[in-house]
Amino acid sequence: MLPLAQFRRFFSAHPLLFLFLLAPQVEYLTGSSQLSWLIANPPLFFLFLVQNLGSYGLAVVLAREAQIRWRKGWASIILLGSVYGILNEGIGAGTLFNPDSAAFGVLGSYGRWLGVNWVWATGLVMLVHPVFSVSLPILQHRLALPETRGRSLVGSRGLGLAVVGLGIDALGTLIFVGTIRHFFAGPILWTGSCLVMAALVVAAYLVPRDLLRPRVDMPRVRPLSFFILGTVFIWGVTLGADFLANLNVPPIVVAFFFVAIGGLALIWVLRNVGQNSNQRHLVALAAGLVASLIPMGFFGQLGSGIGLLPVVVVDLFGVL
Repeated sequence: MLPLAQFRRFFSAHPLLFLFLLAPQVEYLTGSSQLSWLIANPPLFFLFLVQNLGSYGLAVVLAREAQIRWRKGWASIILLGSVYGILNEGIGAGTLFNPDSAAFGVLGSYGRWLGVNWVWATGLVMLVHPVFSVSLPILQHRLALPETRGRSLVGSRGLGLAVVGLGIDALGTLIFVGTIRHFFAGPILWTGSCLVMAALVVAAYLVPRDLLRPRVDMPRVRPLSFFILGTVFIWGVTLGADFLANLNVPPIVVAFFFVAIGGLALIWVLRNVGQNSNQRHLVALAAGLVASLIPMGFFGQLGSGIGLLPVVVVDLFGVL
């Protein structure tokens, strides 16, 4: 039996494990959590692995279960991805509020107002986490294991444990990052974040199931077009926003740019992907999104010597 067939057979028998392993890929493909630590500092690598699996893994499981149990569509998943973005970056890591968070150059604190880094928050909460942290793993899981589509993977008790676990993970991250960076956002911003998250959860529950249903029956373009879109999407967004910020345009223009590009990409997908015979197109889109992240982690760890080896291995696995 071919290795890929063996992998599929194993994960078909353990679909929840597969979803957990897919969930934190954005952290490692982008180099946010460095794979080179596996060789340079194994204890630190496994500490962050547990944290990432707890954070991303539980968030993706909860989003998928909510979508299935509420009988919703992709709009619900995207809204829940925004909830996770606020939990991860606001409550946990604090990058939405920390004025000294140089997480992504000038965009890290560009457009700061009322204690919030609004441009950074718009990009992470409305694009990065909904697309890459939540929707992409769920799409990959659905494509790789189509027999699990619409099937719940955990029971009610498991859901409760997942909610508690995600909360503990966020609280632990808040304490750890706050202690290291000497920054705590404070009760007002935390309370505001929780209120916004609650509103988004309600919206995810109420949003119509067919809101983001494809507009046509069959795909209108070739799969290559979807791969290209996936590949250039995040680079177009980040480079375009960075260019605008360096021109010192009003921050609201940069935030609107994030929303506009994300909206146009979504409209294009809905108009061209089709409702049927679109598996190759969705695979191409997912592959393009993964491929777009690989250069970030690869070039970010070029100086790590032999530590680059696990980066190459995971990049190859991501492509496959």
